[in-house]
Amino acid sequence: MKNFNIFEKIRLRFFGQREKVKHMKMSSVLLIGYRNIAINRTRSFLTIGGVSIGIGIITFLISLGFGVQAMVIREVTKNNPTEIVDVSNENLENFVVLDGETINKIKNIPDVKNVEVSANIGGKFLNGEAQTDAILYGMTSGYLKLSNVNIEGISFENFSSSDGIIVTPKLAALLGFEKAQDSIGKEVEYDAVVAKEITDVNAQADNNGQAGKKFKILGIVNDQSKADAIYAYAMFETLKRDYNVIAGQRGKIEIGNIAKIDLVRSQIEQLGFVTESVVDTVTDINSFFSIVRIVLIIFGTIIMSISAMGMMNTLSVSLLQRTKEVGILKALGAKRTDIFKMFIFEAILISFSGGAIGLLGGYGVAKGLNALINLISKRYGISAADFVLVPNAFVLAIVAFIVVLGISTGLFPARRASKIHALEALRYE
Repeated sequence: MKNFNIFEKIRLRFFGQREKVKHMKMSSVLLIGYRNIAINRTRSFLTIGGVSIGIGIITFLISLGFGVQAMVIREVTKNNPTEIVDVSNENLENFVVLDGETINKIKNIPDVKNVEVSANIGGKFLNGEAQTDAILYGMTSGYLKLSNVNIEGISFENFSSSDGIIVTPKLAALLGFEKAQDSIGKEVEYDAVVAKEITDVNAQADNNGQAGKKFKILGIVNDQSKADAIYAYAMFETLKRDYNVIAGQRGKIEIGNIAKIDLVRSQIEQLGFVTESVVDTVTDINSFFSIVRIVLIIFGTIIMSISAMGMMNTLSVSLLQRTKEVGILKALGAKRTDIFKMFIFEAILISFSGGAIGLLGGYGVAKGLNALINLISKRYGISAADFVLVPNAFVLAIVAFIVVLGISTGLFPARRASKIHALEALRYE
């Protein structure tokens, strides 16, 4: 009678007070699953550690992959917005220029918002005894703005309304200035050679025999990537006034609808121009990193397969050790689904614990590496960069993967446990 009361108390605790026992309380199922993990701490720790290492490695590599991809695209598109198409006359089969007629044709193409022009002339800069060959670019204010030229010494607005020039540091040095900033405010002479295709021939005839033009240096092109370049910028109107330039060799076309960029480019190319867009570069970058991600997915699949086998082995060993416990629970009235839920919950708990630790750990290590590299870069005067990124879609994919991993690895042991006969389990040694 006493033993009956003990079993009745256990039954009531796990199954509740019901006239006819149907299923174990869900809280009891969760409690038993958690208790087994807590009791076998070393084994559970190693299993969870295996899952977390696998997820951590995948997260670390993927976050770096997405981060580097985003960083490269940011750098590529920083000075080249995706809605801008660069146009040039580099087509050797049909030499054309951006004069008033062709500019109007381009403006009449649907989805073209704006057309800006740049012309360049060759020649020689002279400053006393110092002289050097260099190209002088004449740009409309819109072209200059779209090019995101960083100017030191004069504001963009003031330069746009001036008739002076800005030079690269290398050009300033070749003209005899010890520091590039020392050239600001000084006048230099420029002897130009202008291609007849971009000039007004009739107006040019009136200017034949003129000496070189003098330009005041108003600023410096402040761009590290152009530190060794030798050229100068002027406004297009300045070249038009001084050298009768009426057409450009290059242009920037602003597109209103980015989805129509390919159609617009094809129509511009039909006029004889060559078009370039940062979209092409971005597409190539995305294609490259897509291949990298496929390789990482294959690598991650191998790692997680090893973790999955470790989880299945843990649950199988757990089943062998708990055979009598399963028999007692069945003797008390537990159904097959109750035993099945108990083992599935244990597998999902291990999977989620390892997944959460791995996801946070992998991201944390990647951010730590990012901070360390930026710290070193700062000492050498290199600007900081963020090359770690974990997209929301990846987090959702990891969560879904963790659920699938837990269910798939726990399914076989759970089915075996649910099919054990109570009497056979109680006789098991």
